[in-house]
Amino acid sequence: MVEAVSAPLLLRPSPTLPLDVLVKIPSSNDNLFERLIRNPQAPDRPMRETQCSEMLRAVLVSCPTLKLTLMKWLAQLLGVPTAVIDELEWTLETEQSIGSKRDDLRIEGWKITDEQRQRFVLWSVEVKVAASFHESSQQDWDDDEAPVIEDDPNMVNQVVNYDQWLSKEAAEFRAGFVLAINDLTKSLPATLSETWRCLTWTQLAEQTESMLTAELLPATEQPFAQHMLGFIRHRLWDTTDMDDSRLELDDVALLRALAAIGQSCSQKIRGLVNQFEQILKETGANFVDIRMSTPRFFHRADGIEYGVSARCTNNESGEISLSAKVVVDQVKVTIGTYPKGCVANQKTREILNRFKDQLTHRHADWVFFGVDESDYRVAEISKPLISVLAEDDWESPLMQFVQDAVNDVKELGLLATLLNIKSTVAGDTNEPT
Repeated sequence: MVEAVSAPLLLRPSPTLPLDVLVKIPSSNDNLFERLIRNPQAPDRPMRETQCSEMLRAVLVSCPTLKLTLMKWLAQLLGVPTAVIDELEWTLETEQSIGSKRDDLRIEGWKITDEQRQRFVLWSVEVKVAASFHESSQQDWDDDEAPVIEDDPNMVNQVVNYDQWLSKEAAEFRAGFVLAINDLTKSLPATLSETWRCLTWTQLAEQTESMLTAELLPATEQPFAQHMLGFIRHRLWDTTDMDDSRLELDDVALLRALAAIGQSCSQKIRGLVNQFEQILKETGANFVDIRMSTPRFFHRADGIEYGVSARCTNNESGEISLSAKVVVDQVKVTIGTYPKGCVANQKTREILNRFKDQLTHRHADWVFFGVDESDYRVAEISKPLISVLAEDDWESPLMQFVQDAVNDVKELGLLATLLNIKSTVAGDTNEPT
């Protein structure tokens, strides 16, 4: 009798990812836009569309050859004669007024003849990063082309307002683009009067990559193009194929892995975090409370984390916490606040600014978040789980990492300051010095 052969859990190494590019790009750590924007898809990242729009404009303004090539590409998508693109003077601006609304990026091509300036091309670009379309109050226009919003306006897809504005503007060629991570064509309203095309950041990056590969960009433009390409590759690439919904080998491998080792993995993480809890208790600090995460480690595929959080304060000014968590494949010790925009957040940032140099002197991996980078995290230090795979006692180096980070906060007097921040928010200034 021939025994059935059970296939191994992972049948083959993962294939080359679709986001591989064929030109040299800066590492994420050295990428200019990565340093400035960080992760635009993180839910606690405000102004992410604005920052990515500014990145695109800055690169195009700084790279005239790349700009001209991309303008011709957009023209081809719309059926605009590309022969005239070279003859136009181009202006690109962000956050331009559309009545009471604003478009993310406005592209205008001007014909200059006999000292006259005539707008030949007008393209409005709606930039998307993490969100899809939203509804907006409908904006009408009076006889003088002034925007009018009723007292009880209808709510419409935001693109409807941009489309109405476009239809009233003077230009030989008018159109709108939606630039997003995924193709949003199916979500466009059916009532639009102007031409609208949906693009992905991946398509934009591929056009840029082709210019770099063919060595068509001058040396002065190549660094800008490489940094934008690298940032899109890392943060904005469309890794889904909307036209191919076949079940893949990786999907099956993931299902089998969760069934085979999911529970065991979750137990290991919970056991590790239980020891993190003990480290926080042994500080002897007078925390409001120490709370463990309630969901299981794999409770949410888009937010895999499990940890323990010690609240330093919890009052009308907000919460301040010191937490130690496993977040996907990283162990993180974080100083954070809640809710968004609370008074305690501002005060915590002011205090961390005073301790920043001392913390980084003790451990250079401490990272500090600006107001525009995170609404909740103020400071954080991380260690990848992969760094302990070769260790027999894999928990010990992770516990030591958390212990060292907590010691940083405690021995510098930062923890005592955070524990007393409630009195300083209320107006008493008896902070420890």
